[in-house]
Amino acid sequence: MKLFENYLASNPQNKLESPYWNSTEQEKHKNFDFLESEFQPSLYMGFPVHMLSIKSDNNTYKIKAQFSYTKEDGTPYILAIVNYQAKKENGKFKLYNWLTDSRKKWNCTTVGLVDFYYPEYHEFNYDKANQLNDFIKETCKNLGVSPKPFEYYLADDYDEIQRLKGIDYYIGQGGETRPSGKAADDKVYCGGLGEYYPHEVFHVQIDDHFPEKHFWVSEGVATFLGGSRGKTLEWHIKRTNQYLKEHPEINLNDMLRLANLDNRTAYHYVLGGLIAKRIFEKGGWNLLKKFMRSGKTDEEYYVAIENHLGVKKTDLNTYLRNQIEIEARK
Repeated sequence: MKLFENYLASNPQNKLESPYWNSTEQEKHKNFDFLESEFQPSLYMGFPVHMLSIKSDNNTYKIKAQFSYTKEDGTPYILAIVNYQAKKENGKFKLYNWLTDSRKKWNCTTVGLVDFYYPEYHEFNYDKANQLNDFIKETCKNLGVSPKPFEYYLADDYDEIQRLKGIDYYIGQGGETRPSGKAADDKVYCGGLGEYYPHEVFHVQIDDHFPEKHFWVSEGVATFLGGSRGKTLEWHIKRTNQYLKEHPEINLNDMLRLANLDNRTAYHYVLGGLIAKRIFEKGGWNLLKKFMRSGKTDEEYYVAIENHLGVKKTDLNTYLRNQIEIEARK
């Protein structure tokens, strides 16, 4: 209990070296607490933490904790219920990721740069695995970076991945089962698409090499090259075209204020992807790389669009609607 309390009090969201976490995982992983980045800005964003249980099993202590608070009307708001492990290292208890042990119950197959982890019911698809490696090699070559090995966790349902990581519940859980994924440092978590989820793999391979890019640039280029949620950019564009026709009041001049079209398509995927495609068509990989170094702020993103495509922010609504219509007809 004291170990966990000390860790929470040490501001783990800062991702600094910790005396409360085991040295092995800290040496292997820059962001050694795999749960820290599950929520934005962090799992440790300030929610009160309630220890639900500590269970002993052969000198390993399993910690279950709830991050939540009570709203003014008395109802609970639960961000997540998560699990950690505590074991002795050099005579002192240290925290461990739940994933480190839980993944031992899954199968693992290495193909090229990728260690694929998957449940026993899954029949491994080597064709998809090789296709993913081909995507990695081609994308890294075109963007001028060296590919790196990483871990890829897959299952039919993303909630299986969450449980493997030690997440019993997370805000937003439920609804219809759809393809979903997440990239985190040297790991990709993928539900519903098997061995080929290129969008998240793009983030693992490329993002660190282009730190000065806007969120919409990152998601847009990833969608342009690897689709999103199992569908191509073209598929998302056609859905968006129909939606925008039905909603002429939506102003794309302020597109960065827009979030999700629905539970399948987000504006940063489709509009960001279309803009990345037009920049690539104009200047190839060199111009796309320049775009990916154009800055993190909203203002810098709009300026980059004007510089590379000649479209001012005040003209984006007309331009994007026209371009979406053109693409949707293909």
